[in-house]
Amino acid sequence: MEMSEEFLEVNDLGWYASCQDGLLAHFATGGRGVVPLIVRRSISVYEETYDYFCSMEASVNVEIVEVNLPKFGSDAQRERYLQSFVNMASKGLFSYDVSDEGGYKLIAKPQESKRYYDLPVEIKKFFMCCL
Repeated sequence: MEMSEEFLEVNDLGWYASCQDGLLAHFATGGRGVVPLIVRRSISVYEETYDYFCSMEASVNVEIVEVNLPKFGSDAQRERYLQSFVNMASKGLFSYDVSDEGGYKLIAKPQESKRYYDLPVEIKKFFMCCL
């Protein structure tokens, strides 16, 4: 089943793509970010890809891109916001959040990156490439 506009607006999705040189990236929509058509085509394929990345082991140090962070009222608020981005980056993915200016902004980056060729064949066949 394809993702409807309503589905995209009520769900904060995390979708994945392969970017320059095969680097892997995670994008959080916040219910308002652009989702490529290839990702929107199938909720079940999206879920399989999402489950794969969520099940990956966190094993990489992460750098936070401070200039791209919103303002926070407390350290606890900052930690809650960063949790999912740091989690994805610690798996070797560049992790982006939807931007108020449109598009996405980099929030957390891995010190060692996973690449497209590291993915199992069953995930590669679903994968969005944004070269």
